[in-house]
Amino acid sequence: MKKKDQGGEQRLYLGVDVGGTKVQASLVQESGEIVGREKCPTPRQGGPERVVAAIEKTMDDMVRKGAISADDLTAIGIAVPGVVDPDRGIVVVAPNMQLTGVALVSLLEARVKPPIIIGNDGNFGALGESWLGSARKAHSALYICVGTGIGSGFVRQGKLWRGDRESAGEIGHMMMHIGGPKCGCGNYGCFEALASRTAIERDIREAIAAGRSSVLTELAEGDLSVIRSGMIRKALEMEDEVVTGVVRRAAEVLGYACVNVRHLIDPEAIVLGGGVIEACSDFIMPIVENIVGRDPLPGAREGGRVLLSALGDDAVVLGAVAAARKRVQRSPFKKRFLVHPKYPEISRLGFGEITVGRETYSRDICIFVSGRVKKRDEGLAKELYGSAHVVGPKELERICKGGPEVLFIGAGRESEVKLTEDARRFLAQRSIKCEIEPTVKAVESYSKSKLRKAALIHITC
Repeated sequence: MKKKDQGGEQRLYLGVDVGGTKVQASLVQESGEIVGREKCPTPRQGGPERVVAAIEKTMDDMVRKGAISADDLTAIGIAVPGVVDPDRGIVVVAPNMQLTGVALVSLLEARVKPPIIIGNDGNFGALGESWLGSARKAHSALYICVGTGIGSGFVRQGKLWRGDRESAGEIGHMMMHIGGPKCGCGNYGCFEALASRTAIERDIREAIAAGRSSVLTELAEGDLSVIRSGMIRKALEMEDEVVTGVVRRAAEVLGYACVNVRHLIDPEAIVLGGGVIEACSDFIMPIVENIVGRDPLPGAREGGRVLLSALGDDAVVLGAVAAARKRVQRSPFKKRFLVHPKYPEISRLGFGEITVGRETYSRDICIFVSGRVKKRDEGLAKELYGSAHVVGPKELERICKGGPEVLFIGAGRESEVKLTEDARRFLAQRSIKCEIEPTVKAVESYSKSKLRKAALIHITC
């Protein structure tokens, strides 16, 4: 895939998320469509050289996989957990990995020509959600990423609030328990030391070491040195007492952190993301919503919603691309640089079939926010609900990947297709509008819409 010329054609960017467990590089079009991904584990041992080498390798692999050269990229954005000086291209402090003091931009610019910008991963996650995610319509938004650590960022009217020392929004290091456990930053009782995955792992290990039994010992095959978010989710589903108690406490801390944020900066939206939230939101979100809803100090009007990330793992890399676009004076928050994906034309709709682009389908289809079309997996709905006429959250996770503003559902001639309550909650928690209409009308609405969109079309109409 080659970068196209300046005659109105698509540009390509590279977004890189340097996380505590993995480095992810994504090849992204100017519209925000991700056209390729590469990942590698983040080295846990050794010095900065190993981490930098992992970043370089992941970038090289993505460029090679995309069949382009680095020179075909318009710009590169790199997200790092910790305090970053974007102007000097230096990682000032990275509490959870070996990058402290590394002049990352100068090291990478010696190998590639496109402009590079680095930034805090929480800041870039906030940019991503404000550009294409749950906060896309909010004038102000705070993003909280609960993963290996806890990162965050605050965006107002498309601009990051970076602070006087480049450390604004570091609520992961807001002290919430005086004299509490030691944090990776060196302080005690930080939000991160109480509610991150690292904190959850620590508390689970301590409980097991104290003699309490947990299914995690079996799930981890006896090796509890690293407890992945997916393992925690499975233990919650099995109602494991140790894991349930530890995660409930972490969720309560997260809820009170959201209350603190509302009182401090009163954003229009608080967006929760990161690996722990992605894996355990069904358990965590009701606890957070209950605590925020019980806050006895009201505002002057309704607002300040707590939402779930619509972009998931891609929030940070898309935010890195948003920053890269700003770096080359093509901010995605300015109308003149607004670029939508290219959506397929629905040219014919008849009884039992539909023609989208050059393909004719004789069964239900999904059209993703990227414009890609795929046959619907009706078996999933039948397995979960006994009928393909029911749409639940698991199916919506696939259809809504990439953060559409609106989902169109063609519900058949007699509006046979229905959403479960959990599915409606899924959409509301990600600020995705849903229009359910008879299939003919839904196709018309989809074709006319100028928004970022996705569709599920039931073709028996």
